[in-house]
Amino acid sequence: MPDLDIVLAEFTSDVERVEHLLTLIRGFKDFGGSVPPVVGEGEPPVWLEAAQLHQTASGRRTDLPVLSGSLQLYLAGRFEYCIRQIVEGVADEICARVEKYADLPKSLQAELRNRVLDVAKAPKKYGYDDLEAEALLESFVASRAITAPPVSIASQVLALTDSNMRERVLSDVLLRVGITEFWVNVGKQAPVKLFLEKSTDSEATREAQSRLNNIMDERNQVAHPTGSTNFPDPDQVLKTAKFLTLIARTCTDLAKIYLSSFASR
Repeated sequence: MPDLDIVLAEFTSDVERVEHLLTLIRGFKDFGGSVPPVVGEGEPPVWLEAAQLHQTASGRRTDLPVLSGSLQLYLAGRFEYCIRQIVEGVADEICARVEKYADLPKSLQAELRNRVLDVAKAPKKYGYDDLEAEALLESFVASRAITAPPVSIASQVLALTDSNMRERVLSDVLLRVGITEFWVNVGKQAPVKLFLEKSTDSEATREAQSRLNNIMDERNQVAHPTGSTNFPDPDQVLKTAKFLTLIARTCTDLAKIYLSSFASR
């Protein structure tokens, strides 16, 4: 079962690695635009390797957005994986708090059934082969018969999607485990308002949704580039990293609050 704090820590650690690479890219770009020190005629450069790097950097500065765009693509995918881990973690934790399968929330049972059937009908669409889909069905039938702890389900199917983690997909996948009104609650968070520079709940919600959708649009442009694709520069991707970290942290906190309320039912 994924621990929510560990899931968030691993995600933020990976984001920090991306931020360090982006800072390096930005420094390389600045270095390429700098003016090397003047040396006397016939004198060798003070630092030969630096002079060679400067010459290379000067001719590659306009290509750097392609590299930062690739990191944008990675960030979007890593964020989606983090959200899926959170969903799995919430589902597994709920299972750990009930005595038998029938005690699971009816909505969770229905979602589990629907997702298992989706995989069974189109295994390749969700990354399964026929044998794996068949085993998933057998596991689902077996889990329904559980009348004593521990209750175990194929929680990974609850996090499956067939599209990018846009704002609607994100709220829908969280709803599968019972986390309702996600974006409404996101807009209420002070750190979100401060980051987005919005003063009201509704403004913060709309801006957060818009930013996530834009990030996923940019992800698709980078993943399927054309001659007219505009790749984001390092500063843009650094903003993406900070925003996705904020949303992942908020999602983790709201999941913990939900689990706390579930325990008291």
